[in-house]
Amino acid sequence: MSFSRAPIDPDDLESYQEFGRDLAEPILRIGEGFEIINHYDPLHDRNLVKYVNRLRLKLWELPRAYRDFILENLAPRGKLILVDCDYRWPQYVLGERSFLQIGGLGGVSPEEYLERWALDLPLEERRESEWGCPEGFASAVRDFATRRGIEVLEIRLSHPQKYSLLAYRAYLECKRIRREEVLLDCFNHQNPRTNVQTGIPALWLPFNTEDSLAFVQEFLEGRRFRRIYFTLLPSFAGSPDTPALERWLDSLSRHGKVELLGITSRLFPADPLTPFRLVAQFQRLRRRSQLFRPLELDLSALEGLLSPYHSIA
Repeated sequence: MSFSRAPIDPDDLESYQEFGRDLAEPILRIGEGFEIINHYDPLHDRNLVKYVNRLRLKLWELPRAYRDFILENLAPRGKLILVDCDYRWPQYVLGERSFLQIGGLGGVSPEEYLERWALDLPLEERRESEWGCPEGFASAVRDFATRRGIEVLEIRLSHPQKYSLLAYRAYLECKRIRREEVLLDCFNHQNPRTNVQTGIPALWLPFNTEDSLAFVQEFLEGRRFRRIYFTLLPSFAGSPDTPALERWLDSLSRHGKVELLGITSRLFPADPLTPFRLVAQFQRLRRRSQLFRPLELDLSALEGLLSPYHSIA
């Protein structure tokens, strides 16, 4: 949840955490089965933290509405898929079920953040605000499934990039896949409908930072594509771990012809029209390359892909 407020200095951690704490307290009094993480990232979200506090509510229990929905809609012998990401990040303990996270996934380490922005409060290593699945929620799903005799397909990985690789491999298991092409999408600048309808597999980038560039470079090593479709999130922040667009293009162009989607090179990373252009270009790509039948992934194929990562509960 995002809450607007009067502008503050983006480096004013104290004001940010006090405003977030005052927001969280009445919400926490509503019930017991969740936690709140006040997320402060003065690098990647620098333009946002000046005007907005972002609170993430994360469930510790499986609410009745969720349980009822599963029981009413799960097919006979159907399975639940639990995405149990345990990516971790230090968080300050503000109170019972109330936490503050400084920084997040990117090319800047937690230690570097805490050297510059710190509070005199207890610090715990916990599942990360944006990507981590609370352990209590995962346990609640397992317990519910056990009581109801429902099988759980559990996908527990330690980093968002690993989910990206898993998804890419899942695309390759589908018939009619275009192996000679790849679509590199980023954060919320993605459109699985386009991948499913065109057969172009996606490799998703968690963000537009140095660690994602290194991830792409490792993925591309030894590979060659006829065409590489590429888009990046315009974060507007220009954080120190945001590589210049030229570095991305230099790396990608060594492995195939690059087609930019949504991006205007001279404006990145501050291009407010990127998402609007991206929608139109995804539509155009679907018209140009649409399959006669969308991709499908058999459950047994997914289970086979998961076997190196976990055992199926």
